[in-house]
Amino acid sequence: MGRSSVVTKTPFRVTFAGGGTDLPDYYRSHGPGACVAGAMNKGIYVMVVENFDRDEIRVSYRITEDAKKSVDEIEHGSIREAMRLLRIPSGIQVITATQMPSRGTGIGSSSSCAVGVLNALHTWKGEKVSPRQLAREAVKIEREVLKEAGGIQDQYVAAYGGLNLIEVARDGSVSVQSLALDHEGLEELNRHQMLFFTGIERSSASIHLNQANDMKDHLAEYDHMRDLARGTAKALEALDLAEVGRLMDKNWELKQKLSDGISNPRVDELYKAAKKAGALGGKLMGAGGGGFLFLLAPPERQGGIERALQRLGAFLTPVRLELEGSAVVHQD
Repeated sequence: MGRSSVVTKTPFRVTFAGGGTDLPDYYRSHGPGACVAGAMNKGIYVMVVENFDRDEIRVSYRITEDAKKSVDEIEHGSIREAMRLLRIPSGIQVITATQMPSRGTGIGSSSSCAVGVLNALHTWKGEKVSPRQLAREAVKIEREVLKEAGGIQDQYVAAYGGLNLIEVARDGSVSVQSLALDHEGLEELNRHQMLFFTGIERSSASIHLNQANDMKDHLAEYDHMRDLARGTAKALEALDLAEVGRLMDKNWELKQKLSDGISNPRVDELYKAAKKAGALGGKLMGAGGGGFLFLLAPPERQGGIERALQRLGAFLTPVRLELEGSAVVHQD
């Protein structure tokens, strides 16, 4: 039916501002939502290989699901639903491997997985699809079929790559505007970025559900974060990184007001130490609660920031922005 093997690489996501306004509970009633988000140079690899037994399916991620006789038996939701969507009944192996801790760490890993699996399966079938189609299919699987709580930015960043202002209208239509940074500007931004793993893993779904339940009481904060995202996009294009840091700091201040669980004493301690050591601004990735802390800081202050946070048990993970979205890196 398809090629003998395909491997895709799909980036994880970092968000500068506006996260939360891409939740349907906000944009459907109060939209548009807007966020500024970019793709990392680290992500998830997905391999699709034909199975020796053409009547069986093998899926491997944290665990291995072996000798499945039908798609219905697959426990991994996005792999199961991607195979259903593309009408692949059996005879393949789907294997995933991540480059960073990805369970509950706020870097959009579940959506990157969905996009990467879809890209690999389409390619295995001999189909070339656009980033927009990959993102739409991933949103459909995660939000409509699996009913998983969350927004739409992760899927679009994973599919498109780059650094973008992503806006979503009340009818769900999505605009992806690539920010106008040249090579030197992107390198300067990369030199100012720092990403720290807090060591805390948490459930983003529960935080998103709490946000949805409390949203009507915090519409002013959501509106403000949407405006901050648009301001952040302009500041990034002007390469005014001090202003970007200030806007990220304000965005984090607002986000903490949205719901319980977005921050905690340990995260507060880490962020306070980073600011004291010279960080311009920052925020937790994703829904909050733990995972990765994303900071913007002058290069000359980064050594002190790293030492301060390392003493508190958080460790630097070097990352860069990646222009390429989900891509096929091997096929037979």
